[in-house]
Amino acid sequence: MHAISMLKALVAVLAVSAPAVAELSVTAPIGTTTCTGGQVCTVSWSDNHSGVSLAQQGNCTVALYTGGAQQQTFLQPIASPNAVNVSTTASIEFTVDPTIGPNGADYFIRFSSTSLANPSSPSNPYLSFSAKFTLAGMTGTFNQTVLDQIASASSTASSTAAPNTATRNTASSSRTTSATHTTTHSGAGLTAGVSGVLVAGAAVVAGVAGLF
Repeated sequence: MHAISMLKALVAVLAVSAPAVAELSVTAPIGTTTCTGGQVCTVSWSDNHSGVSLAQQGNCTVALYTGGAQQQTFLQPIASPNAVNVSTTASIEFTVDPTIGPNGADYFIRFSSTSLANPSSPSNPYLSFSAKFTLAGMTGTFNQTVLDQIASASSTASSTAAPNTATRNTASSSRTTSATHTTTHSGAGLTAGVSGVLVAGAAVVAGVAGLF
C-alpha cells in the first residue's frame, strides 16, 4: 500500500510539473467572418493544446495578408513592427484599410514569432495563420502578381480532399515548413501588393495548404 501511495504521489508531481503544450489557434477571424473596410476588425486566438507553447511563440508580429501557400503578399500591419506577446494577450483590434484590395474572401492573418525559429529552417520565423476570411466595403485592387497567387491557391484548394476544404471555415492555425522565405515591405495598399511578396519553398504547402 505504501508503494502504491508513493507511486500516486509521484504521478501527481509529474502532472503538475509537466509543461503545457499549446499552439496558437486563431478564433477570429474564421472562414465565415466578414470584416468591413474602414471599420474595426478583431483578431483573437487561444491555446489549442497541441504543438509548441504560446510562451515559446512569445512576441509575434501580426499582419493582414493575401495569396496562397507558396507565395503571400503583405497588405496591412496589425501589430507590426511592434510585436504582441501571444501568451499574455488574447486579442487585438485594427481598422481595415479599404484601399489595400478589393472585396473578396482571400484575406488572412499571419503571425510571425520574433523569438521562435522554424524548426526545419532556423533562419526563418515560426509562423501561424488564420483561416481565409472576407473583406467587404473595399476600394482597392490587386495587381496581376497577387491575382496569380490567389488563383494558384484556389487551384491547390480545389485539388485537396474535402476535409481540408472544410477546415478553412473553422478556427485554425498552421505552421510553415518552408526551407526559405524572403519578405519585402514597401508601404501599404497597391505598393505592398506589388512588392510585399513572401516567397517560400514548396514544402510550405504541407504546413498551410489546408487553409487555402
